[in-house]
Amino acid sequence: MNYNHWVLSKVYRFRRFTRKRYAAFQSMHKQVTIGHVSGRIADLELLKAGKTLLLACAGLLMFPENISAEDAPPDGMVDPTLLQIDEVRVVAERSHFQSEQFRLVSTLSHSEIACLPIQTASDLLNYLPGIDMRERGPSGVQGDLTMRGGTAKQVKILLNGIDITDPQTEHYSMDLPIDASEIERIEILQGTNYSVDAFSGAINIVTYVNPDTLSASTQYSLRGSLRAGEYGLIQPQLSAQVSKGEWHLKASGSYNRSSGYAADTDYKLSNVYLHTGWRGLQFQAGAQMKDAGANAFYTVKYPNQFDQTRTLITSLAYELNRGNWNLQTSAYYRAHFDRFHTYRDNVDLEGQPAPEWYKGPNQTWTHVSGAHLQGSYSNDRNKLTAGIALRDELVGSSSLGNHNRLHLRYFAEDRVYWRSLSVSVGASGIWNSQFGHDWAIGANIGYEPIRNWHLFLNFNRAIRIPTYTDLYYHTATQQADSATRAEKALQLEFATRYQNQHLYVNAAAYYRWGRDIIDWVKEPDPAITLWHSTNHSRVNAAGTEITLGVQGYEWIRRAEVSYSFADVRCDAGDMLSLYALDYLRHKASVRIEHKIWRGFGASWCLRVESRKGEYTATDGSVQAYQPTVLLDGSIFWQNEFLRLSLDARNMTNSRYVDIGGVVQPPHWVSGKIAFKL
Repeated sequence: MNYNHWVLSKVYRFRRFTRKRYAAFQSMHKQVTIGHVSGRIADLELLKAGKTLLLACAGLLMFPENISAEDAPPDGMVDPTLLQIDEVRVVAERSHFQSEQFRLVSTLSHSEIACLPIQTASDLLNYLPGIDMRERGPSGVQGDLTMRGGTAKQVKILLNGIDITDPQTEHYSMDLPIDASEIERIEILQGTNYSVDAFSGAINIVTYVNPDTLSASTQYSLRGSLRAGEYGLIQPQLSAQVSKGEWHLKASGSYNRSSGYAADTDYKLSNVYLHTGWRGLQFQAGAQMKDAGANAFYTVKYPNQFDQTRTLITSLAYELNRGNWNLQTSAYYRAHFDRFHTYRDNVDLEGQPAPEWYKGPNQTWTHVSGAHLQGSYSNDRNKLTAGIALRDELVGSSSLGNHNRLHLRYFAEDRVYWRSLSVSVGASGIWNSQFGHDWAIGANIGYEPIRNWHLFLNFNRAIRIPTYTDLYYHTATQQADSATRAEKALQLEFATRYQNQHLYVNAAAYYRWGRDIIDWVKEPDPAITLWHSTNHSRVNAAGTEITLGVQGYEWIRRAEVSYSFADVRCDAGDMLSLYALDYLRHKASVRIEHKIWRGFGASWCLRVESRKGEYTATDGSVQAYQPTVLLDGSIFWQNEFLRLSLDARNMTNSRYVDIGGVVQPPHWVSGKIAFKL
C-alpha cells in the first residue's frame, strides 16, 4: 500500500532580540554564538531592540527568508523539545563602515590575530591583501599605511569608530595606545567612500571586550603576556576586565623595548588604555609614550636622528534606539606631541658634534577635538540618515608655526532594500575655514543573485584637506608650499563576495580619477636634495584585488591566497616623486593556519611584494625598489588558560626597504607566553 507522506516546512520569525531572562534562547539556559549577521538585519534589529544587544539568532543561516517584524508567530508555536543547541554565544556587531550590503568590507578577527607572529597593531596590517604598511621602524615605531596606490595621507584611521587621523602628518596617525592582543577585529574599507570621508581607504580598529564576562552577576577576567627575543626585545602586557550585566570596564598596559637591529634603531614604547561602557554609552581613553632611534627616517643625509612622541586619545559616545529611530552622538579629543632631533644627542652617527647651523630639535603640539551627531529612521524597506560633524585642528610647532582650522561636515543618506537589491545614495557638504566649501557624493548598489553571493557597484567622490606638513614644513631638505590645494577623487568600483561555511572569495576592480593630488617632488640630480610639496593636476589609479580562502576545518583552520595589483599614472614628468609614484604595484600572499597535534598548531605567511618607485640609498645613489620575498611563521601550543609560541619574521633573511633608504630587520625571532584567567 502506498502512502503520500508530506513534511510541512515552517519558517519561524523572531520579532525582537533581547537579553531578558524570559527571551527564547535565554530560557534554554544556553549561550548561542553566530559569526556574522548581514548588514541589513543588523541595522533593523539593533534599531528595534532599543539597546546594544547580545542577539539570540543562531537559526539565521537556516531560515530561507529574511527576518520580518510584521509576521511573527504567536507565542508558544515553537516546541522547545525539537531544538538541540550547543553552548555557543551570539554577538552581532555592526561595522562602523557602510553596511556590508553595499560595500566590500574585509575583517581581520581576534582569533586570526592571536595566531599571527606580530608584536603591535601596525604589524597586523602587513598580512592583509591590498594593504601596504610601509615601515620606517619596526614594532609600531613608525609606519605609513597606504591603500590602492594612494598615499598614507589619504587613509583614514579610526579607533572604535572615532577618527584619530593626525592633521600634522600621516607618519603619526598609527600612534595607537593599544597592544595588539586588545584588538577584537580590524575592519578594512578599501577605496574612496564619501560616508566616512575616506579618500583611498579607511580602517577601524575595534578593541577587545571578553564576551564570556557579560552576565547578570559580577565577572572578572585577567589576561597577560610576555614576549622576548632578538635585538634585546622585551614586551610585557597585562589587562583586566570587570563586568556586570550591561556594564563593563577594561584596562590594559603594555611596554615594548629593543636595543635595535642596527645603529640608531633602538626604541622604548609604553601604552595604557581604558574602555568602559554601559548600555549605549561608551568611553575610552589611552596614552602612548615612545622614544625611538630614527636612523635615516626622513633623509639618509642625517642618519643619526631621534624621535620622541606622546599621544593622548579620549572619547565619549552614546547610541539611543527607540522603535524605528536611532540616535548616535560622540565627542573626542586627541593630543599629540613630537620632538624630532636631526642629530641625536647633538652628534652624528660617528660621534662627531652637530654642525653650527643645527639649533636643536623640532617640537610640535597638535590638538584635535570634535563632535558628531546623526539620526536615522528605519523600516523594513528604507533607512534615512542625516547628521553633522565638527572637527577643530590646532597645531603649534617650531617648524610649522601656529595654525588653527575648523572643519564642518553635514550629510544625508537614503538606503533602500527591495528583495535581493540594496541601494544607497547620499551626499555631504564640507566646509573648512582655510579651504572653503566643497562636496562629496556616493551611490552604492548591492545585489544578492543567490544565497551567499553578493555583487557591488560603487561610485564615490571624496576630498582631502592637506596636512599641516604639506602646507608649512620648512627644513634644509624639505620646502612646503602654503598655497597647496585640497585633493579630489572620483572612484568607480565593481566587487563581488561569496562566502559559505568553509569557502570565501572576494574580488574587486576599481578606477580612481585623482585631481590636485599632493606630492613631494625633486629634481633627479643626486646633487639636489631639496624636496618641495606640489599639486599634481592628474593622478589616476586602477587596480584589482582578489582573495580566495577556506576555513573551519579541523586540521586546516584557515588557508588563504590573495593578490592585489595597482597601476598609477601621474603627470610628474621627470621629477622624482616621494609619494604619488612610490607605491606597491604587486602584492601576493599565502597565509595558512593549521593544527599539528594535541594543542599544537602553526601559522605561516609568505608575501611577495614588488614596489614601484625610486629612493635615495645611504651612499647617495638613486635606486629602484627591488622585489621582496618575506616568510613569517609561528608555532604555538595552547589550552584553555595558557598559550606558548615561537615566532619568526623575515625567515628568508631578505634585505629590503619599505620606504626611502631605511633598511628593515634581516630576521626577528621571539618567544611569547600568554595566559588568561
